[in-house]
Amino acid sequence: MMGLSGGLIILDPNDSHTGPDYFMMLHEFHAKGLDKGIVRPGSYSLDPLSDMFNFFTINGRCYPFTTPLPVASGDRVKLRLANVGMNAHPMHLHGHQFVISASDRNTIALANRLTKNTIPVASGETFDIEGFANNPGIWPFHCHIPHHVANNFTDSTGGMFTTVIYKR
Repeated sequence: MMGLSGGLIILDPNDSHTGPDYFMMLHEFHAKGLDKGIVRPGSYSLDPLSDMFNFFTINGRCYPFTTPLPVASGDRVKLRLANVGMNAHPMHLHGHQFVISASDRNTIALANRLTKNTIPVASGETFDIEGFANNPGIWPFHCHIPHHVANNFTDSTGGMFTTVIYKR
């Protein structure tokens, strides 16, 4: 939990996907030095041995420092989700539906794909989800467990939260 981590994406040569393709690594940490759970400017140390998690991230960052997901109307968008933490995270997309196209790198046949707007991603699991950008605006994509979304509720620093933003 103190080293470098990331995803290794092996592209399927038969995959016809041509739209935006994003990778999102979900993780949680125990950050020492938080003042009553509030993140303030400064440095913090992480306790890799603690099972009391209080800091939740997407690609190592918490909102508002997460990277938004830009899309254009009509795009077919793929999100690759990987949970490297210890807790399950029900990831929820507002304003859109998506299908689960792969689970743990196993492609799901078209006839068997589920349409959802929330997907529970357990520890060690990966999912590919796909959907169409067909509802312009700025839409939240976040963990649906309240204290995973906001590392605290008293300032502007959040947790496992980002946005899907339509380009003009």
